[in-house]
Amino acid sequence: MKTLGFLTSLAIFFIGSISAQAQELIEIVNSPDSWVYSMMFEDEHTFVANKTIVDQNSNVTEIQFVRMTDEGEELASQHLFSGEEYNAEVVWISPLQRLPNGNLMLCYAKRVADIATFYRVDLNDGLSFSVLQLDWETDDYYDSDKTFYPYNTGVVVNKDGNVIITYPPHSQYHLNGTEAMQFLKFDAEGQLVGQRLMEGFRGQDRHHTLPTPDSLGCRIILRNNGSPKLDCHTLDADLNTIAIKENVEELSWPYQCCRFAYLKTNTANGKTYSINTINYPAYGGNPQIVEDIMMSVFDAENFRQTNYTWGLTTQSEDNGGIRQSIGFDNENRVYMAGEMDRINEFFNRNLYIACLDENLNKLGEIYHVDDFVYMIKSLSACPEGGCLLSCHKIHEATNEAGNCLIKIPKETFLSIDEAHDAGFAVAVAYPNPGGNTLNIRTALQNARVEIYDLTGKLVYSQEISDNITTINTSYWFHGTYIWKVMVEGKEAESGKWIKK
Repeated sequence: MKTLGFLTSLAIFFIGSISAQAQELIEIVNSPDSWVYSMMFEDEHTFVANKTIVDQNSNVTEIQFVRMTDEGEELASQHLFSGEEYNAEVVWISPLQRLPNGNLMLCYAKRVADIATFYRVDLNDGLSFSVLQLDWETDDYYDSDKTFYPYNTGVVVNKDGNVIITYPPHSQYHLNGTEAMQFLKFDAEGQLVGQRLMEGFRGQDRHHTLPTPDSLGCRIILRNNGSPKLDCHTLDADLNTIAIKENVEELSWPYQCCRFAYLKTNTANGKTYSINTINYPAYGGNPQIVEDIMMSVFDAENFRQTNYTWGLTTQSEDNGGIRQSIGFDNENRVYMAGEMDRINEFFNRNLYIACLDENLNKLGEIYHVDDFVYMIKSLSACPEGGCLLSCHKIHEATNEAGNCLIKIPKETFLSIDEAHDAGFAVAVAYPNPGGNTLNIRTALQNARVEIYDLTGKLVYSQEISDNITTINTSYWFHGTYIWKVMVEGKEAESGKWIKK
């Protein structure tokens, strides 16, 4: 980011945030009429994606498989659904899954005349695919009044090639204050080889179906109804319960609430990672509710939380973990994405992405601020490091809408210059404009913050020891200031801050 001159005209200071300096993201795809729902890499530079194409009214016109390079070149595409078929019959599509032989697959459900049928789609090297109808039909899946949501349906691929699908039956959903979950296990030929209706547990919001450490059974993770904690049920290969762990997130934070957490298991080490939104009263005992992003890791065997770290801790509302927002590279580095700075009930304005080691120690933390609202669709880690991020975006002023696929190289998390080149900041200031408090957030080490007035006079300086440096500005004059984060005497980030 370029340093602002101290004599910059006051006429531009109404912008009042780092967005005035924001560089453009590396968007390898920018499209008004298509977006990527899920994606998985085949090799270091090539990935397969499940792409949705829409018309000018945002109606789905086609669902495709596409093979692309990490530079945005489309190598091949294959039709999966027409818009008519998708809109009339398809009620659920899973994210892409990796089979034991390395190929990719997904599952979906179609509902015709109140009967739901599940299917499995296997892709081959040429992007052609075969569709297998699974041995299960039901009239107890996804009622049209949306008694429950399709994203409570989950799928796990085991190392023996069997597939486990879970869903909450409509007739059992929140029956007498409790829930039920249907577990279906299919072999490679689509035959039903295991079934269980698990009844009587309490839960709400979204369920997560994850593999077990031996990759033969499954785990179902849910938020305990009436508690801010998560519960974990572990089932073996025969779908028998072998362990139940309640109140998984045993933190000291008093007001935690795992709202809309997204969880994903790294099959390479068996650990499970979550990114979620934590609700608690605002600072100073104010009853206002704020929402922050927190990231956690759970061990393989006991699903015990072994570490957690804050992604964002702000006095504004933030959002994390609603969609496929976690990925792992070949070195077991973890990538997590969230949305920050909520502007209304539905939208967050800016992007937050973290790179962490497998124990959740931060390797890098980056932010992007511009004039668009970003909604994360999915994230996929590149095998050698870095990630791709699929987003829908809307321009705040013009309502111009589009979809983008953002490339974030590994070096972006490790180098200030590379972060800037990729369109990200390594420090942010908030709230902006503000009042009697200025917060500087950065994960940079051995750094200090410096604040100048418009004459170039240094008015504040402090070493940075935490992710957030809170500065009391109650005695400062109203007006515009320049903030800088310095590392080893060099400017790492800067911006304008306005005191109202």
